Amino acid sequence: TGSRIKHPKATPDPHSHTLATMTTPALSAGCALLAFSPSLSLLFLIAYQKSQLIIIVTTSAFAFLLSSLLASLLWLPVPASLRTGPLIIPPAVVCQFLLRCGFVKVYHRVEAVIQKSIRKHERHEAEQVRRRQEQQRQENNNENHNRAEEGADNVAAPTSAGLSETAKLRLELNDWSCGIAAGNGFGGMHAVLLYGTLLASESSAVGTLYQDSCSFMPSLVNSAIIAFLFSILDMILMLLTFYGMRRRKDGYARNSVNVRPEGSGGASVCAGRIPLLRFPDTAWGGNLALIVAFFAHLAAGFATVPNLKQNGCLVSLPALAGVVGLTAIIFVSGVSGHFLPDIQGRRMGQNGLAAEAMRHED
Repeated sequence: TGSRIKHPKATPDPHSHTLATMTTPALSAGCALLAFSPSLSLLFLIAYQKSQLIIIVTTSAFAFLLSSLLASLLWLPVPASLRTGPLIIPPAVVCQFLLRCGFVKVYHRVEAVIQKSIRKHERHEAEQVRRRQEQQRQENNNENHNRAEEGADNVAAPTSAGLSETAKLRLELNDWSCGIAAGNGFGGMHAVLLYGTLLASESSAVGTLYQDSCSFMPSLVNSAIIAFLFSILDMILMLLTFYGMRRRKDGYARNSVNVRPEGSGGASVCAGRIPLLRFPDTAWGGNLALIVAFFAHLAAGFATVPNLKQNGCLVSLPALAGVVGLTAIIFVSGVSGHFLPDIQGRRMGQNGLAAEAMRHED
């Protein structure tokens, strides 16, 4: 239930430089920027210039739509009178969790195919280089040794550019960039379904809608804050899912002094740091990350239940923000220093050193 406060006809006020009817358009624009700012910012800053990441954004958004469809199908046999209240939250959380894990699993299969294709391409390029070098040596067998070495260097040089293209592709296909892109698509579509319909209806309406759940705040503002927080939460949950599914897939322990050994009670002591929760770099650590993702989403869903009461937003908004903040702290503490698997970490380090060397040479 709610009430709509209509704005008076636009008439100039000699004591003010504003018009009353400008409240609703300005409110709609500001709330839209608030609700969609996380998704739009990451889309244009990270994913927009890379076609691979745009594909991940699109497919992850489709995965969210499938989770919504699955949750809706589960409620079809249930009478409409029972489809209200907190009971609708757990099925939706379960469906989103399953589709999130399913999306990452499919991503891993596609990644394996791409890596296999890259390795095949590199072997082909290396064979071509070897053949050209051997041919060059045969042609220059009557020349001195220095000339032969110079010729071999001249032949091998063009292949470095070809190999750098595969290195760039590998660099883009890492769990950080792809996890952020997937979370961007998942959270962006969530924000559109959560807030887009209200924004569209209010943009063409006269006046401002207020609801009993937050009688002192326009519904556009309340819903924009919720969409904003859920967009950030979806990003963190997707990164947790990438970490968890990767560790479940690899099932190995990383050799690092900063990673706690198994059976140490869930905490690690790094130099000069307070012991915090740290996910082990094993299959069990992956399961733990997935458990955290599931219950964090469930807690966020139940944090919105007070909105069913009069001025419940006074409780729901701080509770939801607290869940998002706590989940972010657990994520940062749990995966700090070992989010990427060993092979991706070494690859990024090698490419960083190579890029630094090229800058010094220039």
